[in-house]
Amino acid sequence: MLPMEFSRLQEELQKRNAELAEVNDALRESEQRLEQRVGERTREISTLLRVSHNITTTLELEPLLGLILDQLREVVEYHLASVSILENEDELLILAVRGEGMPPPGTRLPLGEHSDARNMLIERKPVFVPDLNADTPKARQMRSDLELQKLYGMGTWMNVPLVVREKSVGLLALAHQQVNYYDASRVDLTMAFANQAAVAIENARLFAAEQRRAEQFRVIHEVGKRITSILSLDQLLVETARTIRESFNYHHVHIGMVEGERVVFKTRNAANPEDEVFQCCEDVTPIVGREGISGWVAGTGESLIVPDVMKDVRFIPSKNDQTRSETAIPIKIKGQVIGVIDVESDQVDGFDESDLVVLQSLADQVAVAIENARLYEQARYFAALEERQKLARELHDSVSQALYGIVLGARTARTLLDRDPAQAAQPLDYILSLSEAGLAEMRALIFELRPESLQTEGLVAALGKLVNALGARHQLEVRLEAGDEPDVSIEVKESLYRIAQEAMNNIAKHAQAQHASLQLKVGNDELTLEISDDGVGFDTSQQFPGHLGMHTMRERAEKAGGTIAIESVPDAGTRIQVTIPTMAR
Repeated sequence: MLPMEFSRLQEELQKRNAELAEVNDALRESEQRLEQRVGERTREISTLLRVSHNITTTLELEPLLGLILDQLREVVEYHLASVSILENEDELLILAVRGEGMPPPGTRLPLGEHSDARNMLIERKPVFVPDLNADTPKARQMRSDLELQKLYGMGTWMNVPLVVREKSVGLLALAHQQVNYYDASRVDLTMAFANQAAVAIENARLFAAEQRRAEQFRVIHEVGKRITSILSLDQLLVETARTIRESFNYHHVHIGMVEGERVVFKTRNAANPEDEVFQCCEDVTPIVGREGISGWVAGTGESLIVPDVMKDVRFIPSKNDQTRSETAIPIKIKGQVIGVIDVESDQVDGFDESDLVVLQSLADQVAVAIENARLYEQARYFAALEERQKLARELHDSVSQALYGIVLGARTARTLLDRDPAQAAQPLDYILSLSEAGLAEMRALIFELRPESLQTEGLVAALGKLVNALGARHQLEVRLEAGDEPDVSIEVKESLYRIAQEAMNNIAKHAQAQHASLQLKVGNDELTLEISDDGVGFDTSQQFPGHLGMHTMRERAEKAGGTIAIESVPDAGTRIQVTIPTMAR
């Protein structure tokens, strides 16, 4: 029995040793697989860290998007990929793609109410289909959602949300030709990458927003400088619309003024010049408070952003209209709406609060500029009225008296012709002298009203005619000293002429002078006009006849970019000197 027992025990031992060897082999194999997996995970994490560093060092959005897709390939393989952002609750906007077959950048993908993509974005969890071509509900839904029936040859698909601060802002989409290539581990790895990519995209968008905000402030300053110097209302509105559209690349910019119960658009500036021509030919005048987005803003006095005009009943569409979103801002003066700045985009949700702040600031500047333009128009009207009243007084004081004398002389001559024809010569000579004087007076007044020789003959010739006319009308000896025609603008010439005209009229009416002189000197650095007389003078600190005229002369000199100095002493005459620097020419 002993040998048999020993043999049995020996066989049992051999069997145990074999089993132990198998266990050791299995342990070694398991250890190798574990080491391999640890190595893979280490490489994946190392790659992920390196890739994350690469994409977070770029702040320019467009190159960042391409970099994200390129770096993604180092983390997990794909044959097709895209990165999209959530434009609104209903659609995705594709920003960048890799591989042929994906919809191109700029494509908008609507999100169905019950689509997997929408649910994924809401739940912030990835979705993958191991076999894209399988006849399963999820595979069919995925193909329907993203039109993947066009992507022949793809075996598996994965959607991973881009999440920032617990909110989905977009997604990464990947496709691989191998069925079942995307599994849970690759989905987790892609999700980790997507979290880093989402932060990088958000930082780039914030950086772009800051740059845009800085540009907006620059444009506010630039527009303010441009429009505050424009005194023509029509030119002001045209320049404002053009500057706003070109500075911010808006689709359309319209500016309307409230006229009665309607908003009448005075200018339009469009991205496409053909649209601008077409729009300018339209007769769209919404009723204040009742029609259109601009009409609503004009009626309420409140700014408005419409993210999607197709969903707003106030929107008034026009032929070939590409408008998708719109914002309108009231132009107010002293709390009253006088107009509306209406800006349109060809993209849904094309405006945000920063646009509203900038456009409101511009609207406030436009309101001030419009008020200045209106005040300028009023000033021009009153100045013209003053000139007409002055002309009327001149006509009454001189020409009317001459005509009255001519009538009396003619009656006298007519009577003498019947009684004593020889005596009629004297009143006839009197009539001729009055007629010549009246004709000279009329020519002088017409010249004062419209000195056309400024444009045709120049300032020196115009001053010569002024001196001759006033000397003849008021029996005043006036000496003119002027050299060559000055090289200055017609506006400066007219200002100098009007100053000389006002000064000479004051001399004729108030100075009681016997002699006067007018000198025009052209130097290298300045142009000088000097008018002096030997009249009674006046106290410059007191009110005096012609005080308003002196004020007008000062305004004209400042408008021409120069200065005026007035020196006068009672019983010692008056001297007026106007100086225009060379830079003002």
